[in-house]
Amino acid sequence: MVPEGWERKYLEEVTQFSQGIQVAVDEQSPIPKPGYVRFLRISDFVSSSELPRYIPNPGDRFMVSNADLSMIRYGSAGAGDLVRGISGAIANNLFRILPDESKALKDFLWIYLRQDNVKHFLFGNSTSSTMPAVSFKVVGKVPILLPPLPEQKKIAQILSTWDQAITATERLLENSQQRKKGLMQLLLTGKKRLPGFEGEWETRKLKELCAIKTGKKDVNEGNPDGKYPFFTCASEPTGSDEYSYDCEALLIAGNGIIGKTHYFKGKFEAYQRTYILSDFSNAVSVSYLHQFILYWLMRDIDREKQHGAMPYIKLGLLQRFNVFVPSIEEQQRIAMVLSYADQEIDGLEFKLNLLKQEKKALMQQLLTGKRRVNVETEAA
Repeated sequence: MVPEGWERKYLEEVTQFSQGIQVAVDEQSPIPKPGYVRFLRISDFVSSSELPRYIPNPGDRFMVSNADLSMIRYGSAGAGDLVRGISGAIANNLFRILPDESKALKDFLWIYLRQDNVKHFLFGNSTSSTMPAVSFKVVGKVPILLPPLPEQKKIAQILSTWDQAITATERLLENSQQRKKGLMQLLLTGKKRLPGFEGEWETRKLKELCAIKTGKKDVNEGNPDGKYPFFTCASEPTGSDEYSYDCEALLIAGNGIIGKTHYFKGKFEAYQRTYILSDFSNAVSVSYLHQFILYWLMRDIDREKQHGAMPYIKLGLLQRFNVFVPSIEEQQRIAMVLSYADQEIDGLEFKLNLLKQEKKALMQQLLTGKRRVNVETEAA
């Protein structure tokens, strides 16, 4: 049902499409030159670390401004994604979406075309069986509901406020994560000592500080609705109707999300490729060891990956893993400082998820006309 005053259109009825330009690598420059413009590739929009490239100005046909809309044509990670925010000439794996702004506003389409149902439509109608790809023909047939222009503008303003709050929270979260990394680098290496502590640290093998074993269950023995947590090699535990362990433990994914580490105390089940660290020595604080593993083990794993494939963690790597061991009191203080940083990160992650959920619910109401906005003030 179309809300009163709205229209149901296909995207091709209110926009035009224009593909980007193909430029050979040897014709691209890593530095800006007179007469050159920024060359915008998919990587420029999806990676903040990508170094910019420049090409001779190819003409207005291929140029986009910060406010213009472009869509990614190819790729398993990005095909169908809408991008904007950088000025330059777009590459041929991107294309411009040029709205007739007497019918559809850029800012409204920026919000509308990033809905999950639009992405589902694009891939549900894609003819590619190998690399995910979207075509002008499929994009043109995206169905859209268009309110009158004043209502489009108001909806875009409301939802952009949520986008701003989400972006600000993401920035705070990133800053907090970087601060924690800095603290870990200082405190878990002994480069910075907390007040009141001095003296040399010991270096011990992990196998000297705890028992190291693996779980026994196959992953298909779990039950998502089970009473007990079942630690597999996924990001988060699933459930199990039974438990094999009842202890304080650190659980490390041996494959899958390699090195993902959880702390748990109580009854649980574990997958056969999940390592269980338990029966800890009195020489080590479990919370300190958890933080140490989070920092140092992942560095070791990342280093191994750079030298080739690392599909799983071998027991020997954990047994030989070196742990810097200060006094138990210093360990506890270090763990406390880092746990405060974790609490800050957890709080921001919760806030971010809440903002995203609230925005999604608001989009479902505003972009379907179930909830109408008041544009009388705007019109006046």
